[in-house]
Amino acid sequence: MKTLSRKPFLLMLSDDSGELAPVRLDVGLVNADHALIVLDEYNDTCWLWIGRHVSMPTRMHATRMARSIQKSGFKIGVTTIGLASGKLIEMMEKDDTDPEVASAIMSFKTILDYKWSFDDKFLAFKKDVATSSTEPIAGAPTKRREPEPEPVLTARTIRDEPAGQKYTPPKAKPTPPLTSEPTVTLADKKAGYLMMATIKNSDIVYTEKIERSGTPGMKIEVPGIMVIEVLLKENEISITPGDFGGSEGALKIKSDFTKMVNTL
Repeated sequence: MKTLSRKPFLLMLSDDSGELAPVRLDVGLVNADHALIVLDEYNDTCWLWIGRHVSMPTRMHATRMARSIQKSGFKIGVTTIGLASGKLIEMMEKDDTDPEVASAIMSFKTILDYKWSFDDKFLAFKKDVATSSTEPIAGAPTKRREPEPEPVLTARTIRDEPAGQKYTPPKAKPTPPLTSEPTVTLADKKAGYLMMATIKNSDIVYTEKIERSGTPGMKIEVPGIMVIEVLLKENEISITPGDFGGSEGALKIKSDFTKMVNTL
């Protein structure tokens, strides 16, 4: 069972435009404009909050940093907080209609909305909870029990068993072979050409799966050049805005994409 040689802490980190910095624990920061990482040693958890208005580059950076910090922790002074956290819980505010995400958000806010005391300005702790070097962290994974050794079957054991019909295990049903190939529509090909044209003319590209009124699609962002939404409808794709944003780089992507589509 995971233990600490010191009292446990909570530490909140704010990701502001790709810059990670510690901030004083505050449930009021859990809003649409912030990306937050909270290392919670009481529950052996690394919490990741992404507000719905957070830009795609910051969202990607915060997610990457949370997954790294879950393993390596974050150092404040001489203390490393949240080293090898047992759980990483990601909460995207845009998905708050999902019952599982909504439940995680409620638990997260409840933990933060506590009268915390502070060490070293940013390290929150429960003043009324005493811990020792042998006290387990709440929620930490328990040690796996080793299976009991199976009894040795002896000749006497066999003779004492009543005679009966020999058990024959059922034969496993063969797995039916795959008979169909995945369907690739004309819209899928056009979307693929769009990604090829974008990558060809960009150093960094961010993509996100979206859905608008039941129509699937994706959001493509090239920082400083373009942000477009692409919806796939049968054999056609709809791109908004139609001029790809109008910048010089965006128009180059549109030109290359148009040339590729004309070959279909």
